[in-house]
Amino acid sequence: MNKNHSYFVLLIILVLSTGIAVAEDITQHALAPNDQKNHIEFTKQLSPDQLNKLSGIYPDFRILKLCSGRFSGADRDEVVLGIWKPAESKNRWKREVHRVGLIWNGKAWEVHVIDDEIEKDKEISRSFPMQWQYTFNKNGFSGRMKCGIESEFSGDSDLTYALGDKPFFNLQGKGLLNNKPVCFATDDVYNNWDCVVYSPKDDRFRLWFQQAHAD
Repeated sequence: MNKNHSYFVLLIILVLSTGIAVAEDITQHALAPNDQKNHIEFTKQLSPDQLNKLSGIYPDFRILKLCSGRFSGADRDEVVLGIWKPAESKNRWKREVHRVGLIWNGKAWEVHVIDDEIEKDKEISRSFPMQWQYTFNKNGFSGRMKCGIESEFSGDSDLTYALGDKPFFNLQGKGLLNNKPVCFATDDVYNNWDCVVYSPKDDRFRLWFQQAHAD
């Protein structure tokens, strides 16, 4: 096989393999009727300003999960969402459901992409990438999320310090005691969670607690 022919064969292989990788990367789940129904109900809980902010970043988005709380210590309820919007990403672990916070800065609503913001904490994470474990089936999207969960670290809660998992920082010490944490399940078998909290000083969500063990 001459040099030119070898180069041509190699080029074809590279093109085909790249195409396969891209095809795998953009494969998306179709939404079930329940997802569409839930989206309509969730949008009713948001203001026009909030919906406009989301549309600016995620055109044609669908809300798959929503919880409200005082996440930044503001004087009004804010929301953390699971947003479906197929989007290309250089990081393959960032899939089609994005974790998003709508935070009130005192004057306007801000969209915070939690997946991007907690990536800054990968050096302290005990399990990176910090993926939200969710599934799609005929009944629709399923992903466990807890909001305002600090009080759950007791009794029969899924969240516990008993097996040695400790927060990465003290909420009171950082002046974040009134900022409600949010937790996302990170395993579909084990009782594993990543918990984040919004820090106005850092202007982002920070990784606060990880629970990684089998029960």
